[in-house]
Amino acid sequence: MAAEVEEKLCVLLKAALTEHNVDTKHVKVCRKVKDVKCGDYVVPRGALDIDIDAEGLKSLHLQEKFQLETTEDTLPVATVTQDKYNSVVFHIDRKTAFRNIIHQVLSEGDEYGSVAQTGPRAILNVVDLSTHNSSSQDGSSVSLTQLRAVVLMKHVLQLLTSNGYRAEVANSPVSDGVRDLLEALGVERDRSASLDLQQASKDILTSAKASEWKETQTARAESAAGDGSDSKSRDCLVVNVRRFAEAKGLPVGKNGFDKNLHFVDVIQDDGAVSDVVMEAAFLHHLQMENEKSASQSDGVSQLSPWCIHLVSQSAAFRQQQAHLLCQMCSPSQAHWKQRHLVFGTVGRRKSSTASVIDAKEFFNMRHSQMTQAAMMKYGDHDQGPGWEDMISGLTAASITFDILGTASPSQLQLDLSDGEMEGVDNRSGPFVMYNCARLATLISTFEDGVRQALYPELPDPRELDFTLLREEEEWMLAFLYLNTFPKLVREAFGTWQKDDRIAADFHTHKVAHFLLNFAKVLSSYYSRYHVLGGSEPHLLPLMFARLSLMKAAHQVLCNGLRLLGLQPFSQL
Repeated sequence: MAAEVEEKLCVLLKAALTEHNVDTKHVKVCRKVKDVKCGDYVVPRGALDIDIDAEGLKSLHLQEKFQLETTEDTLPVATVTQDKYNSVVFHIDRKTAFRNIIHQVLSEGDEYGSVAQTGPRAILNVVDLSTHNSSSQDGSSVSLTQLRAVVLMKHVLQLLTSNGYRAEVANSPVSDGVRDLLEALGVERDRSASLDLQQASKDILTSAKASEWKETQTARAESAAGDGSDSKSRDCLVVNVRRFAEAKGLPVGKNGFDKNLHFVDVIQDDGAVSDVVMEAAFLHHLQMENEKSASQSDGVSQLSPWCIHLVSQSAAFRQQQAHLLCQMCSPSQAHWKQRHLVFGTVGRRKSSTASVIDAKEFFNMRHSQMTQAAMMKYGDHDQGPGWEDMISGLTAASITFDILGTASPSQLQLDLSDGEMEGVDNRSGPFVMYNCARLATLISTFEDGVRQALYPELPDPRELDFTLLREEEEWMLAFLYLNTFPKLVREAFGTWQKDDRIAADFHTHKVAHFLLNFAKVLSSYYSRYHVLGGSEPHLLPLMFARLSLMKAAHQVLCNGLRLLGLQPFSQL
């Protein structure tokens, strides 16, 4: 992968320089992201404690060493030079790199960028959608916050799966409005599913009443009085999660539990069970279901399962309370690891006049805009059987890129104005979908030509002459996008599983940004250069090389869109 190339070049360079007593403490190899005609990887001047000139670089015999050490790599080094700004510049053997990259993408197909599912089970708990949370009780209305939760849910589920986890969404009860929204965005939900948390809540209550972390009425009242709150003793059951967290050595503060966590009401003044208990009961239910599933599975990874809470900022504090209450009261907690992916609020852009207030209205507005745009492009006469599927797919893509274009912890500002789509962000999803479909049409046209004996079959990439790909856009597509896609999938996944913090650092904006930039380069290239040409023998080598590149680009676009929970079009 791309990161491994940089690491290997850095290790080899340090070893070569150390042999000549050059200090390598600050040496770093960087991949160039533009102007790649002047080199692919560089060591900036200043990263070396000595200034090496061209003769000095030649005397180190770096070029011969790197050619030898990288000859079997996906990106073998061809030459080593320097320029005005960089002490060392590595130039990749493009002919070999094109062949290796394209062959790998096409041979792995839909699995390119993914790893085998040998990791633990991961359950995604989408907190804001569940009806056992008081914020989700309205059966018909669905908030824009819940819409953001749905889009993030689809993406995070795919990221988990692509990184080897056996992932699934927790089967929590949802309202009819949420279920309709899920189906509109391509997520099937069993309408007959129900959930009885009576036994799970009873288990939590029983454990809380007997817990060593239970507080007396007097202690709670004194603490409340110290906080300036009403000090009147209350007839309720309270547990002290702060003492529990301190005793267990759990992280508090940045990337840990909120430092303001203290008491949790289990039974309220009026005798009712609190919302926190119901969420903790749901987590306990998930644990019991996981244990049942694990006991019935043979030959499946027995690594400790993960529960990832996808939760809005407004519900994050209460979810931490439920997390600690469940950990305190559930006997299964030792085999259950929890993380919290907190996403920001949803507002409107200052430039937009808000004309929608909930997710359904926003979806309908985008659907109307996609319909108008499609009618302008194709006209009324082209409304065939797949018309509505196309409009729905474009609507889902528009909303998905709207939401995933912003990093999940940040506030999301949507254009809520009804009317023509003026913002570039609103067009991002359809733009990527269109470019993917355009490549699918190109490939289909070629395959039709093969069936009609206009063209011969496309040879294996290892048999093609990629020295014919001389345009910088072609190298950028392979080097900056096709080759880096697996690294992108790992980076978007984050490193949350490697330490004890409770924050899950999924970088949910990275794939959307990558696809948009990739589609822009593709669109520019496709508009400037002709791919399918005549069938004369002297034209075929270049056509085959470019067509193989476009097939690989189409595969990566499709894989990326599926990572977002979107289904690519075969045509538009």
